[in-house]
Amino acid sequence: MFITRGSEGLKKYTYPECKEVPAVFQTTKRCSTVCMSQNGEVIAVCDGEKTRVYNIRADKVILELDRPRTMLVALSPYNTHVITWKQYVVDENTPANTPNVEVWSISEPQDTPVYSYVKRSQVQWELLWTEDEKYCARLCNAEVQFFLNNDFTKVESRIQRDKIGGVFVPPGTNPYHVALYVPSIKGSHAFVQLYCYGAFEKTAAIANRSFAKVDSVDIKFNKTGKYGIIMAANDVDKSGTSYYGQTLLYFISTRGESNQIILDKNGPVYSAQWNPSRDEFIILYGFMPCKAAVYNTKCDVIHNFGENHYNEILFNPQGNMVGLCGFGNLRGKMKFYDTTTKKMLSEFTASDTTYFEWAPSGDIFITGTLSPRLRQDNEFKIWNVKGKILHHHRVDKDVQLWQLKWVNSPTVLPAPPIPAPLTSKEIAAAKPQAYRPPSSRSGGPQATRKLIDHGSNLPNVNDGVYKPHSGNQVSKQALKNQRKRENRAANKATDAATTDSKDFQAAVVDEREKKLKNLKKKYTQIQKLKAQQDSGKVLEKNQIDKISTEKELLEEIAKLEV
Repeated sequence: MFITRGSEGLKKYTYPECKEVPAVFQTTKRCSTVCMSQNGEVIAVCDGEKTRVYNIRADKVILELDRPRTMLVALSPYNTHVITWKQYVVDENTPANTPNVEVWSISEPQDTPVYSYVKRSQVQWELLWTEDEKYCARLCNAEVQFFLNNDFTKVESRIQRDKIGGVFVPPGTNPYHVALYVPSIKGSHAFVQLYCYGAFEKTAAIANRSFAKVDSVDIKFNKTGKYGIIMAANDVDKSGTSYYGQTLLYFISTRGESNQIILDKNGPVYSAQWNPSRDEFIILYGFMPCKAAVYNTKCDVIHNFGENHYNEILFNPQGNMVGLCGFGNLRGKMKFYDTTTKKMLSEFTASDTTYFEWAPSGDIFITGTLSPRLRQDNEFKIWNVKGKILHHHRVDKDVQLWQLKWVNSPTVLPAPPIPAPLTSKEIAAAKPQAYRPPSSRSGGPQATRKLIDHGSNLPNVNDGVYKPHSGNQVSKQALKNQRKRENRAANKATDAATTDSKDFQAAVVDEREKKLKNLKKKYTQIQKLKAQQDSGKVLEKNQIDKISTEKELLEEIAKLEV
């Protein structure tokens, strides 16, 4: 199942029928926000009148709040609490310092929130729970407060610094960890510190990484929470080489490591994502066309996908397939790979795509053209990994789509089978073809209608002068003109056949020369690799495999040179 949110309200669709079906949360009103739980059992919706929490599987309302101005909603990991955020305002009815963030109990509904506080910005406005909801963290200015077992009446522990720019709670359970970002103060270095929960003294940090000058920091942890990628970004690149600023990547772990990730191409970092099923990650970096490389936890490159126009890395939930895509201001090109063998499975284009999400099954996905990124021709499509469109739905011109979302699965489903890679014919058929006029297509030129049929009863027209019929008799001049026309047509056909034969022969020779040139280029690369191997350099597996093809390569070159 999946849901859509737009100007016509909130709707629920089935799959594979892709038909709209009634649901308890369905509404024709414009919803300001929608949030679904991690296990797909609960959904929170604000329709401009009230904020409601629904049980999707039981199809019933489990909590109703008189909060019409809710703009953001978040749910706790076990769906025991819901958090609402509304714009902070001060007016006649709302005095200063009135809380705009409220925490409500779902398991034990009450008329009043169990906890509330003021948060003017939307940056880290929500509470951060551990996976088992044992601890909960809240960032408030220069302090991080921790609560135990959802008891918001007292603070269990605190982290206090002169200034705190962000707090991150990695996945995983006991032992629990907390990462802290402290921005630069009066010219001092900014830094990120990783702590084990409870030992929050400055000198007790497990790992520490400092930065000379950064404007923002984000940390992406792997599924177990043992490893993380720090993305330290500057809005302005002082060297002047990039309009997009500068992003530096660092590796951090609970073992105490904090190393910089060295990239071999200059330019921005577009994305960095962990594989959800193994300890490796992919980075897209460098000026377009950017590079895509796979790294292990030693920050070594274990595979290179080459260069292309990408800006998104999209793993399926099971982690056995990944899509490298170019959306937004790129043309929507997508390539899918098997994460085990690193072989390409398919390549195709989804133009005007602004949204992508894998289905919980991991073998299909949904793409959408959504507002406000693109306000015209809003639509969504469901695809399989081979590029086949399974369903296509386009809304009316006066309707806008804002959000698409699969209904999450309670557990991670078994990994889907890896489809066979596309054949060369399928890849060629999927690529856009150049325009060819009808006369040069496989069917050949279309037969033209005769302008004159001397055996019919139509008026006799010869050389533009009308002459009355004289039965089946044809004048000598008309026969002479007809023979001239037939001779000219025959000569043209002979010339065309000769030209096509010459072009075909030239194309065959040109194709053989291109192939020979490519083979010689590969042979030169093999010689260089052998020289590196003789000098003692350790080669990668794909390079050793390339050296083993030298004999076959020489045989092919010998055949083409004959």
